[in-house]
Amino acid sequence: MNVVHINTHPARLRPGEMAIHREHGWVEILERAGTLLRIRWIDRALVAPDALEPDEIDGEVLTVWEDWVGCDSLKPMPRPSMRGESVAQTPLDLAARRALRRVPTT
Repeated sequence: MNVVHINTHPARLRPGEMAIHREHGWVEILERAGTLLRIRWIDRALVAPDALEPDEIDGEVLTVWEDWVGCDSLKPMPRPSMRGESVAQTPLDLAARRALRRVPTT
């Protein structure tokens, strides 16, 4: 008999889904190899005001990181659905869906 912890089960943490990592926060799951997952996250660092050009108001540097982590370091996010339709998985999906709703139909 095989016993698998619920948060490490392959059906819980699938590639393409979002999860929360203890250290890195929101991450995207890219790949799975047994109990290891390759994740991607983005670090954001603000640019100091004195380093900005005169015509710039604000600035930030985005750094994309990838690493392999164990399943036990991630908390899966729920897979919401509404009336059989999939719901946005990421903030960008949500923004795209909102933009589509604003377009009037003829």
